[in-house]
Amino acid sequence: MSARLIDGKKIAEEIENELKAKVSKMDTAPKLSVIQVGDDPASTSYIKAKSNAAKRVGIELTHHHLSTDTPESDLYSLIRRLNSSEDGIIVQLPLPKGLERALNKIDPENDVDGFHPMNVGNLSSGYESSVPCTPLGCYLLIKKIEPNLSGKKAVIVGRSNLNGKPMTQLLLKENCTVTITHSRTKDLKAECLEADII
Repeated sequence: MSARLIDGKKIAEEIENELKAKVSKMDTAPKLSVIQVGDDPASTSYIKAKSNAAKRVGIELTHHHLSTDTPESDLYSLIRRLNSSEDGIIVQLPLPKGLERALNKIDPENDVDGFHPMNVGNLSSGYESSVPCTPLGCYLLIKKIEPNLSGKKAVIVGRSNLNGKPMTQLLLKENCTVTITHSRTKDLKAECLEADII
């Protein structure tokens, strides 16, 4: 089987145009809040990209930038307030040590990244849930070029909670046969050579 290259930029543009059309038909623009704690350069870059994308599709994004010494209680209080005013909330990772539980304070229906335990559980049980953005993006790319995934052999490289595990659940819902590989996999090359999807 020969490999197929995916034009991710072209597909992303198509998806963005679909979202823009959907948002334009809404009575009010969706409201998204992104909470950043600290000054991690990668986080700042991601948030800038999210802000630009939100602007292009008509989503109202507010960036809440907190210092690394923000008390846990202040962060939780902000999330509680945003749970009642926003359509979606993202707590940008990584978080300073000790603040990781903030993800559990987002109402599951506002949890854009799908990190709340209820969303993780719903995804792994095959129910409706929010899904972390990287695996969801990969899934949408795959579906654009191969709509019927039933029976395909998929090899997932990595077993992280943010990418590998959610990607596994998405492909299982499509009736793929899924193999998860990781740092202890004996022969990664052999596993990949057997795959329809990597």
